[in-house]
Amino acid sequence: MTNEPERNDPGIPTLTEVLAEGETVPAGAVGDKQAAEPVAEQGVPADVAVFAERVSARLTLQLADEITTMVERRCHDALIDQTSWLVQLIGKQVADALQAQLPDRIRQAVIEEVAKQVRAQG
Repeated sequence: MTNEPERNDPGIPTLTEVLAEGETVPAGAVGDKQAAEPVAEQGVPADVAVFAERVSARLTLQLADEITTMVERRCHDALIDQTSWLVQLIGKQVADALQAQLPDRIRQAVIEEVAKQVRAQG
């Protein structure tokens, strides 16, 4: 997709990055200190809030991909199940209709054949 978010966002820490207390965050980074200030007012240090925001953003991207894959897989499986069920239902209905019509058609064919033989003899 062309509108897919950048996966290597420098504002999202990797497992090798360490946030130290009081560390400055680059301007415009995901979860910068301005976003963390309201949380800091609630007794959470700003660097912890920044880290939490970064991890949250990363997990959101990963989970979005996993959820999309899971939903696509479930939709695919459901479509196959429903298609199979529909084919079986239609096949059963056609077989039932033919089975109901078959005795009448056989009877009509026998009557026509007997009538042909009577005309041929007479």
